Amino acid sequence: MNRNDFHNKLHSSKGMMLIVAGLTALVEEEGYTAHEALDIANTAGKECYFALNDIQKEVKK
Repeated sequence: MNRNDFHNKLHSSKGMMLIVAGLTALVEEEGYTAHEALDIANTAGKECYFALNDIQKEVKK
């Protein structure tokens, strides 16, 4: 997804809004730096990949 697609979909996607809100909370409320928050998101993505892939397969059934 490119930058324009992201901005066009952000306000209509609950999931994308939650991701941005979560990153914001990590910085504002938990004291992480922007770099640390993005690193946490990257790690979360890697850790959740296979579970998300399984969910996607179930949804397609």
